[in-house]
Amino acid sequence: MRIVGRVVGREGVQVVETEGSRIRSVAPRAEGAALEGDVLGGPEFMLAPALLDVQVNGFAGHDFNRPDAGPEEAAAVVRALGSAGVALCCPTVVTASFDHMAACLRAVNAACADEAVAAAIPAVHVEGPCISPDEGPRGAHPQDHVRPPEWDEFRRLQDASGGRIGIVTLAPELPGATAFIERLSEAGIVPAIGHTNASPADVDRAVEAGARLSTHLGNGSHALLPRHENYIWRQMAEDRLWASVIPDGHHLPGYVLKCMIRGKQVARTILVSDAVNIAGLPAGEYEFAGRPVVLTPAGKIQLKGTPFLAGSSLELARGVANAVRLGEVSLAEAVRMATLNPARLLGIDDRYGSIEPGKDADLLLFRWDEAAARIEVVRTILQGRTVFEQGNGR
Repeated sequence: MRIVGRVVGREGVQVVETEGSRIRSVAPRAEGAALEGDVLGGPEFMLAPALLDVQVNGFAGHDFNRPDAGPEEAAAVVRALGSAGVALCCPTVVTASFDHMAACLRAVNAACADEAVAAAIPAVHVEGPCISPDEGPRGAHPQDHVRPPEWDEFRRLQDASGGRIGIVTLAPELPGATAFIERLSEAGIVPAIGHTNASPADVDRAVEAGARLSTHLGNGSHALLPRHENYIWRQMAEDRLWASVIPDGHHLPGYVLKCMIRGKQVARTILVSDAVNIAGLPAGEYEFAGRPVVLTPAGKIQLKGTPFLAGSSLELARGVANAVRLGEVSLAEAVRMATLNPARLLGIDDRYGSIEPGKDADLLLFRWDEAAARIEVVRTILQGRTVFEQGNGR
């Protein structure tokens, strides 16, 4: 396969040639040169690595958190994400009973019997149940199932996932959390701080124990906080923590998104969608994780009857464009925050995250409207196979 386009971050038009699942070559296209055979794209298109979303609960009516749906539901989420420019994702299973979470994890693992699905899932993200029980920090997670960390329970969840859990979001102030974080880190799993009421000292202990990520920084928090001594500022200042942010314009106002990216710097910021099952559906009343939610015409998802957000309806390609528009970064910087940065967090940047010979042929072909800061996804490719093509609905 040969693809022509302007590779984000490079000058001029490039010809990217793939062979099987890998990129074979990347070379400038001589001006006016003709290419024989089948060629995708053209000088008017942009090329980037296909996007990696490390926090996604569901999409387009499909849900990773439906324990009764089986592997077909998990596979459907992965396939649907191609329309958002996402070829790789971390299915995110949220706070629920052990049996519920284990069933969801078993479904994801079973879906990975399909090689194409397995290739799309570098890790599974477990968000909870070891989070703050407090209103605000708990967000939309059900209070009845919030509980302190127990290694035996986690081990059983990991068994249910087939060993695929690679990120765990928890509140570091909970009893036993420091030792739990240490064990996660020793096992090669990314411990993430989120949905927390931690003191700055709790954050410090978590980082010393091995915490590496702040999950959707600035969200899953109290509406009002002490001016300086709070868990957001402490995580912002800690250079050993990556920060994921939700660039949908609802979870973080544009000026806050800009400040967070500047504070953490592009090199330590990761864009995520935190999309739930109703992302991509019309406005209305729905259900997420067993709780009633409302999707507004503006795209905001709220727990019904409350001001609390319940995930997002964001497509990550749109989040990349929003980072340019609201965060005031370049397109190359925004793309990096949704490709190379999460790859480095997960330790897969040796094969994914940049367009270079020898890397996996995970590619995004798109049109870029610079004036409007808008991305139009044309084709999403995973390991040399098209998983979404504009106009074909796949």
